[in-house]
Amino acid sequence: MSSYTKICSVFTLKDLGLHKVEIRHAKAVLTYVAISLLFLLSVGRDDLLAANNEDVLSGDNPPFYETSLTVASSDMEEEIDAIFMFPEIYEVSINLIYPGEGYLKNELMASIKKLLIESREKDAAKKLGEIIGRERKNSKAYLGFYCRKALPSVAGDLNERAQFLSWFLSGYGKSGVVMVSREGIEKLSASGKRRGELWKFVEEVKVQSEKLERIYQADDAVYIPFSSGEIFILDIVGSDQGEAAVWKILPGGINRKAWAAGHWEREITIRGDRVN
Repeated sequence: MSSYTKICSVFTLKDLGLHKVEIRHAKAVLTYVAISLLFLLSVGRDDLLAANNEDVLSGDNPPFYETSLTVASSDMEEEIDAIFMFPEIYEVSINLIYPGEGYLKNELMASIKKLLIESREKDAAKKLGEIIGRERKNSKAYLGFYCRKALPSVAGDLNERAQFLSWFLSGYGKSGVVMVSREGIEKLSASGKRRGELWKFVEEVKVQSEKLERIYQADDAVYIPFSSGEIFILDIVGSDQGEAAVWKILPGGINRKAWAAGHWEREITIRGDRVN
């Protein structure tokens, strides 16, 4: 019995020792495997990220949401470009500033287009006034030419024309314009506040060439530019062909007076220092 116990004890201890060695070996192997797996996973993850980054940068396979946003934005811009058309008054005005093609003209058109798309018509008209006023040194003669040449292209009636001109004048300089409808008017004359010589009509094909040439006549209206603060007298005789109307147009606003059809006479004193 003693001998059996001893043999068993010896066998058990030896076996236990071997078992511990095997456990330590197994732990070492498992640790090595775990470290190797972590290394491989780390390398694989870096490669995957690099591949994804390469795809995104190259544009070969961009994420779906990014593609959708880009396409939508591009389509929207193309749709706006397709729908947008320059109002004729802005196109005519830009062509007066830059008759030919070129970078400056394209830049101005892009700037005006942006303002119009943002519904900032007043700012667009003011910008045109600033550029033309600067180039023409705020000339009243050129202002009269501009009114006769460009304003008929304003969409709408004479009230719309007066509104655009008021915005334009806010950029042009210290000037105003009297606009008189040809409808309802049989005769028109103007002179200085002391009633000196009558002012003359400027011929269709020219700009003012002498001091008394102050009146610019178009098909449906007559324009008389004046300096801020200037005072002059307007004499009109009515006709039985429609309503007669006179607009005093300044950067700060518009004053309109109208008279029914009939044979009447009016003397109107124009004060260029205030709207009313």
